[in-house]
Amino acid sequence: MADTAEDKKNTVSHVEETLRTEDDVTPLQAIKGSPIAIISCIGAAVGPLMYGFDMVIVGACISMPAFQFEYGTNVGESFIIPALWQSLWNSLIQLGIIIGAMLNSSFQDRFGRRWGFRSGGFIAAVGVAVMYISDIPASVNTRRSIFLIGKIILGVAMGQLNSTCQTYVSEVAPPKLRGPLLSVFTFSMVTGQIIAISAVNARILIFTPIAYKVIIASQWAWCGTLFLLSFIIPESPFWLVGRNCEDRALAMYNRLNSSRVNRIAGFAAIKETLDHEGQSANVIGQASISECFRGTNTRRTIIVASTFWLQQFLGVTLLANGPYFLQMAGMDFVKSLEISQVGISLALPATVISWWTMTRFGRRTILLWSIVCVGLLWLSVGIAGVWPTNTTALMYIGVMMQIITFFFGLGGGSATPVIAAEISSARLRALSQAVTFVNAAFSSWLFNFVVPYMFNSDQGNLGGMCGFIFGGLCIVGFIFSYFCIPETKGRTIAEVDEMFEAQVATQRFATYICTRRYEEPQDKNLQEA
Repeated sequence: MADTAEDKKNTVSHVEETLRTEDDVTPLQAIKGSPIAIISCIGAAVGPLMYGFDMVIVGACISMPAFQFEYGTNVGESFIIPALWQSLWNSLIQLGIIIGAMLNSSFQDRFGRRWGFRSGGFIAAVGVAVMYISDIPASVNTRRSIFLIGKIILGVAMGQLNSTCQTYVSEVAPPKLRGPLLSVFTFSMVTGQIIAISAVNARILIFTPIAYKVIIASQWAWCGTLFLLSFIIPESPFWLVGRNCEDRALAMYNRLNSSRVNRIAGFAAIKETLDHEGQSANVIGQASISECFRGTNTRRTIIVASTFWLQQFLGVTLLANGPYFLQMAGMDFVKSLEISQVGISLALPATVISWWTMTRFGRRTILLWSIVCVGLLWLSVGIAGVWPTNTTALMYIGVMMQIITFFFGLGGGSATPVIAAEISSARLRALSQAVTFVNAAFSSWLFNFVVPYMFNSDQGNLGGMCGFIFGGLCIVGFIFSYFCIPETKGRTIAEVDEMFEAQVATQRFATYICTRRYEEPQDKNLQEA
């Protein structure tokens, strides 16, 4: 039976009454109230972990003598990987990510978030298999080409897994912990990078193919984990409500949240949020990508699409290629890996610190300060690069790149995925995340193709002077962020909707007083726990 106007009025009144208690709930109480939801969100981040692992593989593996011997070109007494193939390996995986993200928007809206993880894990396993056997042919160009095909297939899986992860977390996470749980994406990605760089460092002095083949094969562990998790974690209640499966949605919501949470009001809030956005039952999956570029959604889409461009402006691609970049600048391969391992390890505590700072100071604030700090550090790297043969200057460049990694993790790396997920509307969330990761892939493709030409010894050979370029890009990123990216700290989905509909100026988002606040609430009884 359809709800009457009076029923809807009473439901909204009940939801709003419960929401008045939500601000009193502490993060610890929210954890006690929704332990399964939190575990599910962390499990969903295995995809970004695999992505972080793979990001480092090319940059780190090409610094391994065994890999250089099998895939490189003999130049004098050593082997180097040509800049063209570095660029292709790093950039064309982004083509796969674009394909995966675009296909996944309709796929996960039709079949559910869990199927997004399931199919992504299977496709990733195929890509890893192709990379593993790529060194079998006798021709070095054939080896390089097969390795490239494997990277593209893996990219399709990464596009699917990453977009599904952020869609799922934004729909399942408790409101009080949504920011930190969305930034687990970055934490997980950095963890994958640490595992990869540590594995490469441990095998750098092994001069047979098994040195890098074990590292490539280890990615099957992530594939299997994702496949199994897809059968364990609850389906998103948001998706089930949108597919007119309210009984299943309520069951999943109750699995995700304990009795400490006001389940009745929380589930009603999901329905009210979707209804406000014009979403009646069984229409998830019928929204089109063109809706992301209509009316007030256009502004939201521009912000969402810009977030990963900002990461590129802050130099994430050069940091990912740190070991080989430092080798091209003159550092020996063992020391370059050791320094890079320290830098990636610094990104982990930086991301954890950001969970507190983004909750205390806001997403926009830590993003702006991160851009300023990273920009100044890149300019100092550029200055040191003016003396390419100076040992002290080279060591300074290596150390500063690791400090840049830390400040990147404090804001630019952790805040951007949170902003991208919180700005998008519930109705268009899967499509918005597809737009996000298509732009992420395109920007990454562009920078991964260009950056090796900037520093490789057989091309631009700029060395540390690359810092001037990224310092300038940080200035551009700061100007855009200041005028275009609003603050969403403490805002519900309905409040964000209202502010965009009212065309509130970017600088006024933090202080604007909203009239509605539908959200998944936490019961005040938590305070007594």
